[in-house]
Amino acid sequence: MIVCHCHRVNDRAVREAVEAGALDVEDVGAHCGAGTRCGSCRPTIGVLLATLGEREPVDTAA
Repeated sequence: MIVCHCHRVNDRAVREAVEAGALDVEDVGAHCGAGTRCGSCRPTIGVLLATLGEREPVDTAA
């Protein structure tokens, strides 16, 4: 799903930003550009951050 139309950023890119350590909308913007132009996607990014933050960490060491 496209989250940021200005920069053509999808939800997968936001997820990647969170997995790379993004903690807030500004961090996501620094990582992929989402939310840094018109700002209309910032509430959606916030919802995604809240949703992704509730997930259990994935253990890739196994």
